Amino acid sequence: MLEKIGQPGNERLSSPQMVTVEQVGRMLENGVEPVIAEIGVGLGATTLELCKLLNGQGKLHIFDFQEKVDELAEDLHQLGFKNVVAHGNTAKYWDSYHWSLMKLWNAVRTPVFDYVFLDGSHTLLHDLPAFFICDKLLKRSGLMELDDYEWSYGKSRAMKKIRSDYMTSEQENAPQIKMLVDTFVRDDDRYEPIIANRLYRKR
Repeated sequence: MLEKIGQPGNERLSSPQMVTVEQVGRMLENGVEPVIAEIGVGLGATTLELCKLLNGQGKLHIFDFQEKVDELAEDLHQLGFKNVVAHGNTAKYWDSYHWSLMKLWNAVRTPVFDYVFLDGSHTLLHDLPAFFICDKLLKRSGLMELDDYEWSYGKSRAMKKIRSDYMTSEQENAPQIKMLVDTFVRDDDRYEPIIANRLYRKR
């Protein structure tokens, strides 16, 4: 999968999320060997930068479609990064990373993550349950990052078929991560804003 980074047509997915990389770097500087959840891996640009930064420390859990996380994990293992754990789901419409997260919570029943980067489907259908399960899995003082606050399906030509098949016009045009943040994160006293509308520390 990593060979797709930088290829024509993949420009938007070829740059790592630097907020994530910088925040994890600060954790390492403070002596934390972080356990990270990356939910939605794209082409693996952020995943690769995190692996380079961790350099074998901590652990990186990746969540996405099974074939994507398997291919990405194998690419990273071939580069010597052995601290990547793949959690895959099928492409069935009601299946998602929230199912993988639920299985993980049922297995551990305790907070394990120092950092959660939620960059998945950008729908309440999948991201709302994922957020609440991640909240259970996130340690106190851990960081929750939610990407694409203003994005909506109505703005994306690539998502036209999904929009027309599965969403009302209201849902198409709603920035659903904004709805999640505004309704469930911003006014929650357990979360301290670090970067407005994007990054929150769990108290």
